[in-house]
Amino acid sequence: MLIASVITSISSTVLKNCISNKLCKSKLKTANDINTFNIVSYIICILVFGILLLRESLSLFTVLIALLFGVVTAISALYNMLALSKGPMHITLLITTSSMIIPTMSGIFFGEKFSFLKLTATIILIGFIYLSLDKKGGRKINGKWFLYCALAFLTQGAIGVIQKIHQNSSYKAETSGFLFITFVCSLCFGVLKNRGKLDIKSLGKRNVFLALISGACVFAMNYINLKLSGILPSQFFFPLINGSTIVLSSLASVIIFKEKLSKKQLLGLIGGIVSLILICLVP
Repeated sequence: MLIASVITSISSTVLKNCISNKLCKSKLKTANDINTFNIVSYIICILVFGILLLRESLSLFTVLIALLFGVVTAISALYNMLALSKGPMHITLLITTSSMIIPTMSGIFFGEKFSFLKLTATIILIGFIYLSLDKKGGRKINGKWFLYCALAFLTQGAIGVIQKIHQNSSYKAETSGFLFITFVCSLCFGVLKNRGKLDIKSLGKRNVFLALISGACVFAMNYINLKLSGILPSQFFFPLINGSTIVLSSLASVIIFKEKLSKKQLLGLIGGIVSLILICLVP
């Protein structure tokens, strides 16, 4: 059951990334289009988590930490985009990807055993991810870019820590309520970014259908990942989930979308796969 959950989580994330990659390069031309697409996905999550919430209680602790989680997630998304807009993409993605170190190391505060070998394998994984990143569209580094990267690094890392805090509390069974409130926050943030405008018809029936599938993927990966964060050791869970989705999404871009890889990127993907295997195997 545990292995099936991990596979479902990774598969859902990769499928969502493939849908986003395809549409952002062909159909979703403006920030409004992308926002509207995401809002449709959020609505699906809110409906499903709302139904599941009927079976659960909802404590003040879960409400407060879910509000914090929603705000941090929205801020993380904002500063990720700002960092990408101001600086070199490959270095920006390396920095934001490296944020997995924060939740990976947070396990020691929850009584988890520290593994130097797993930490080493995680750092090596980040190095190979750097090699696999596309270096096109480079821009000069400036102070604003550095600030945006630092904020994206901290907030993205905090996302995993907040998951651990909730799932190590006595309210960990309130997963649906936690995620319901989180996606209500995400929806409000999306509507504010769209200045209150929501023209779903402009997406077209096909893209609305893909948004619904994307919403199902977002539901699955968030629901499963929240639960897994409280079951699996941090030094295993975060590198495995984050690393696998990046490596498999890159492979999908080559196999499905016929994107070409340089020798460095190919080395990065192969090294990333080997690093993930090491993370799973080393004690």
